[in-house]
Amino acid sequence: MCKNDRRAYMALALGAICLTLFSCQSNISKQSFADFDPKLISYELPEDVDSTASEQDLATFAWREFFALNWASSWNKDQRRTTPDTLWDFASSGAQPDLAVWETYIHRSELRPASGQRTEDLSKGSPHYSFVDSTMIITDTVHLSNYWNVLDEDNEIGSSYLFSHQNESEVLYMAKTNLVEYNYLKNYFPTDPQLNAAADQITSLSPTQRLSHFLSYSKAAMCASDSLSKKGLICLPCGDKAKKDPGVLEIKLAFRELNPLHDSIERFITKKVVVFKPVGTSQNLQAAVHLFGLIGMHIIHKTQNYPAFIFASWEQVDVRNNNMQTIGLDSVKVDGTKYGNVDPHRSNPVIERVIPEGVQQVNQSVKKAIQSKNASSKWQYYQLIGVQGIPFDYTNRNGNNNYFMANYAIESDLKLTNFHGSFPDPFNASINNVVFNKNAVNMGGCQGCHGQAQGSFGTDFSFLLDSGNNKPVIIPDPYQTYQQALIAAGDTIGKSQVKAFQKLMRLKRKS
Repeated sequence: MCKNDRRAYMALALGAICLTLFSCQSNISKQSFADFDPKLISYELPEDVDSTASEQDLATFAWREFFALNWASSWNKDQRRTTPDTLWDFASSGAQPDLAVWETYIHRSELRPASGQRTEDLSKGSPHYSFVDSTMIITDTVHLSNYWNVLDEDNEIGSSYLFSHQNESEVLYMAKTNLVEYNYLKNYFPTDPQLNAAADQITSLSPTQRLSHFLSYSKAAMCASDSLSKKGLICLPCGDKAKKDPGVLEIKLAFRELNPLHDSIERFITKKVVVFKPVGTSQNLQAAVHLFGLIGMHIIHKTQNYPAFIFASWEQVDVRNNNMQTIGLDSVKVDGTKYGNVDPHRSNPVIERVIPEGVQQVNQSVKKAIQSKNASSKWQYYQLIGVQGIPFDYTNRNGNNNYFMANYAIESDLKLTNFHGSFPDPFNASINNVVFNKNAVNMGGCQGCHGQAQGSFGTDFSFLLDSGNNKPVIIPDPYQTYQQALIAAGDTIGKSQVKAFQKLMRLKRKS
């Protein structure tokens, strides 16, 4: 065999080896996630997942939460809240249940009542909404206790308003929690002064002292709810698989009005909701009932293996094509330069958002499982966009699209999409904003944002327990027109400054 022939032979041999290796790697990749078992479409809420769970394992856990919360509620049969109807048959149920489990969860105005006292038994019966200044709310034709979906938030954590189809319909929000969290507060901190005093044990410390305090917590200590709460510190209960205890679970939901001219309404979970419309030029709000579509859902869940919570987020699949538009509400400083109302009147795409490959893999398998059991279910039109488990540092963010996890309908603007610092300094990679198992990191997205509640507010990753941002709720936020939102937003900045800010954010994400 001549030299050239040997080279050709070696090249062919190497090519065959590479092809074989590639084929094996492809097979390994394809086999790394077993198809989602349709039997997991169930009313059973998972309490925890293995501490070494892969991205696909966490996504599977998240989808099991989604199914359990969207299952039919037992309330129409037994008046019990937060419990599923175990006899409901998903396969023959049609498009959606009349009343889902999550609807009967505890509304934030029930968790934080206007009286500041948690005395109600919320395990059964109708909801108990209360607002500090109820005289400003006109409810002559709407009895709030008859409705499970009271939309009392009109902005993204004070950062921006959001409209669909550029300027057509404002997106509204509400937050709820499970009975575990309500009963925890009722037991340990039944009044708001007691709750505030517990948070003050952390907020009264210097930033260095706070960091030192949380760095002393092992993973087990982060779940030592009883012992820490008896010392007057807020430590929410963790899910315990062995005890079949779900632990604390909170949800955030985004809704909007649907338009049959450009919305495929049959692809949205729809619910009767209460909104509050401005009355003329007065400060009064008129309660009204509408049929809205669910466009976004967060589920955050504290478990023994993940005491920094598991953060999972869903979008309705059409949302990214709905020409969503933000109107900025606040200002931020970046490298010493102040940018006011950083999202004034800008149509999407807000920023590139990539659903992680492992999550997409699970989504595709879940969709097939849903269709195999109930081809008419609206659940097939929702996609998990990311899941965060163990927090990790900014320096390790490359190649992990879960780091900057942000929902297109709940964290739409540049500030929240790029968040990885603190509220005063949201793009500072040197700030350790989450402490987990005696380790401090600069985490991004939802988990990094909720780390502010852990380290700065002393409320264990929960924004429902602090004393700021309209808690207890003074009055609900109004359901505004686009023009009303522009007026409420106040001053805006020029397009050139917005473009400069957008460019800066892109560079920061790549750096």
